[in-house]
Amino acid sequence: MTSRRTMALSGTAIGIPATIGAAVAAAPAHAAGVSGASAVAPTTAGVQAAVSAVRAATSTQVVVLRYGSTGALVKVAQQRLGGLAVDGNFGPATLAKVKSFQGAHGLAVDGVVGPITWSALGGFPSSPSPSPPPTSNPPTPNPGCTVTVVRYGANNALVKVVQQRLGISQDGNFGPGTLSAVKAYQGSHGLAVDGIVGPATWSALGGFPCGTSGTPTPPPTGNLSQVVSIAEQYLGVPYVWGGESPSGFDCSGLTQYVYAKAGLSIPRTASAQQSYLSRTSNPVPGDLVFFGSPAYHVGIYLGNNQMIAAPHPGAVVRIQAIYDTPSGYGHLG
Repeated sequence: MTSRRTMALSGTAIGIPATIGAAVAAAPAHAAGVSGASAVAPTTAGVQAAVSAVRAATSTQVVVLRYGSTGALVKVAQQRLGGLAVDGNFGPATLAKVKSFQGAHGLAVDGVVGPITWSALGGFPSSPSPSPPPTSNPPTPNPGCTVTVVRYGANNALVKVVQQRLGISQDGNFGPGTLSAVKAYQGSHGLAVDGIVGPATWSALGGFPCGTSGTPTPPPTGNLSQVVSIAEQYLGVPYVWGGESPSGFDCSGLTQYVYAKAGLSIPRTASAQQSYLSRTSNPVPGDLVFFGSPAYHVGIYLGNNQMIAAPHPGAVVRIQAIYDTPSGYGHLG
């Protein structure tokens, strides 16, 4: 006799598309194929993950990862799983971690990071260069601020802001060197390569700098020397995806909050912070250390190959080694 639980899991019984019902129904069969596991009905969390994943797959091209995969997407999965070397290689350790995660979340334990497992890990990173999903909405522009377009030949404080965010010499003159840097930046970020810093390019660079009167001003410099001591006050705060307060932080939520406490204003997400800060090859304590380009993770540099970071779900803000070769360091000022 068909149990009520089995009936409730069929796609038609609960009024969901047949494709979702099939994804849910398949979960026990996969689980039964794991050594030492028995076929059990998926948990409520697993059903919800299946529904969310199939809906997401209709609008996003999800890349499936499996044993032997390599690249930036594997790094994203490893970073979100936690407890792994983020080396971009889907080897035995990553396979074991994926299966453990799937079992703990009521998913099919097949070791494959497909739509359902991506959903449980926070969603597939759908930007052109893989990175974790945005942790908050982009900053809302100041309604009293009008974006000023900056182009070749300009000579003012706004050009210095552009140069500072591009990581080039800050002389305030929009000459051939700045033009070349702007075009290179636009090309690497999927923007129109026209060499003009208009609304779209300003947005990619972290937003147009507005003073309270609407007059453009360079970014505040604050006190970088306080960043480390402020960050140490939040050691032990749990990781919360999208968190930006002492009740819970994600990686870029922590860096933005700590910088604000030191009187320094930076954008919200890791990739925006990477674009906003000047690149430096000689970081000092308090600078930011980035992973990926665009960045998918960020921490606060301490020196001696150490950083403070909110690393991944299930962890807390902590001091840790810089576990992988950084994509670069950022300095404000």
